[in-house]
Amino acid sequence: MPSPRIETLTVRNLRSVGHDHVTLRFPAEGVLVLLGENNAGKSNLTRGLEILFGDQWPGSRRLEDHDFHGRDSDGIAIEIGAAVSGIPCPYCSNGDAEHFKWTYDQANLSGDGNPVGYTFKCSNRFCHKSWPNSAMRTTLAAAVLDADRRLDYQLSYASKYTMLSKLMHRFHERLLRDPGRKSQLAGVFDGLLQQFVAVPEFAEFKHLLASTADDFGQNLPYRLDVDFSAYDPSNFFRSLRVHPSLNGEVRSFDELGTGQSQVLALAFAYAYAIAYGQSEGTILVIDEPEANLHPLAQRWLATRLNRLAAPGLQVVITTHSPHFVDLARPENLVMVSKGENGATKIVQRSREELRDELVASGADGARTQPDTIGEFYAAGATSEIVSGLFARTCVLVEGPTEALTLPELLRVRGLDVLKEGIAVVSAEGVGNIAKWIRLYTALGIECFCLFDTDSNKSGKEAANLLTKRQDIAAALGLSGDPAASAVQLGEPLHVGRSYATLNPNFEGAMAALFGEEWTRLHDEALHSVGESKPLRARYAAQRLGEFAWAGDPGKRIDALVRIIRGEDPAGGSESKQVEDSLCDPPPQNTTNPWAEEEPPF
Repeated sequence: MPSPRIETLTVRNLRSVGHDHVTLRFPAEGVLVLLGENNAGKSNLTRGLEILFGDQWPGSRRLEDHDFHGRDSDGIAIEIGAAVSGIPCPYCSNGDAEHFKWTYDQANLSGDGNPVGYTFKCSNRFCHKSWPNSAMRTTLAAAVLDADRRLDYQLSYASKYTMLSKLMHRFHERLLRDPGRKSQLAGVFDGLLQQFVAVPEFAEFKHLLASTADDFGQNLPYRLDVDFSAYDPSNFFRSLRVHPSLNGEVRSFDELGTGQSQVLALAFAYAYAIAYGQSEGTILVIDEPEANLHPLAQRWLATRLNRLAAPGLQVVITTHSPHFVDLARPENLVMVSKGENGATKIVQRSREELRDELVASGADGARTQPDTIGEFYAAGATSEIVSGLFARTCVLVEGPTEALTLPELLRVRGLDVLKEGIAVVSAEGVGNIAKWIRLYTALGIECFCLFDTDSNKSGKEAANLLTKRQDIAAALGLSGDPAASAVQLGEPLHVGRSYATLNPNFEGAMAALFGEEWTRLHDEALHSVGESKPLRARYAAQRLGEFAWAGDPGKRIDALVRIIRGEDPAGGSESKQVEDSLCDPPPQNTTNPWAEEEPPF
């Protein structure tokens, strides 16, 4: 029989999750990764898992006003549901549990005043049972590793649902399953008792304890006796402990750093899954596995996390680290954010859905296939590109020169990209911009791009570059050559509604905009930062004086700032009308959606 597992989780009206249901689909392989900015609702989604399958019996849960969306429990019901598989129905012979549902509705109380409803649905249509029993529910259990419950919690007997408690109970079951072994252990225990009784002082004490209690107890039925259960080999599982060790010596958990505890907890979970993965289901929820680990340790841990998703162990993580994002499994990624009404929303694409999105935005339909999408994007991804998935807006540029310099130019005109959650990402060449626009957009990331017109090129090279720019236009939902307007008007920086161009290239555009001062600073940088083009360009951008920004340079960069923020670029470029045939409709939001005080994480 297959291991118990969860197929989908649906949450509604729980904290940041609003009236519209949010549904997570659990992958057949690998780790389910929830990524997004802080307070987007990642932990609220995993809380739904904990309510259904965590330590506490769901029917006894009690919630506070802040657990309801909008902090208002009047007229609103919290709903959490999970489609499951591999859990036999205990009430019939040929049915399986298909779905668990938990509700908390203060407007519809049960006879005893309980606002909780907790039911299941059986696949056998003739089975009319709907109330889950304890054994049925604990067949699939969630183990949570977060800031409050790390290694010392899961490796304790704090509840019967911790990994250690479950493991030792499994040991106990296996220990006593064999009648011969059970008889042998009973013999060992009996021999142990005889050894104790053979000590005269102990035998006398045991006799006195019983007789004295009998004298004092009058007619009470209770007596005192010595409990030897701790010495019963069949009960040793209650006393066994798992401890960290160093060079063969037992150490305390208090001696470990938090990051070390996190890694050891995952090692325990992996060993547990391999030992018992075929017989029971466990959902391991890890909140920010990167916490307290340095970057190299994060990368090391990320490469091993997918090994945890063994039969019987499903792994869910929330993360702010690109090291834990595996583009080879795009269906495992859940992009969590907040909509305009402040409610949590997600974007999760199956490979088929992702393929359809990519083709709809201009990807080659014959070459873009569900079974190769992940490998294609994973092969071309850099850590910088993956980091763009954590941004509110991603600005794609051709290379490292623009990626280093553009943030400096924008900062001078009032746009701090870090503060406003904007990632300026090198696509590693103009030919890669379109494919990353397609992926980011399909996953719900706002995109803007900046690239060269390459008007100084000719022949086959110019034709090849034209094809790449037309691919960018297709990815943006446009047509034609997006560089045509800038070339026609001779603009060094042309700002449109979804892209901007540099004519003929970054170096030429900067020299045309800022004149001799840019050239002087760029040459001066040679003595400070060496021959690196990206470093020299950043050096110059950081040192431009106020006079260099007067007039057209300031106006054009200001237009770029407005459009990246999602504002109307009107006034920032005199050629707006020329470009209208290439552009999408103007955005409806004309204000900066990010409050000045709000950090981008």
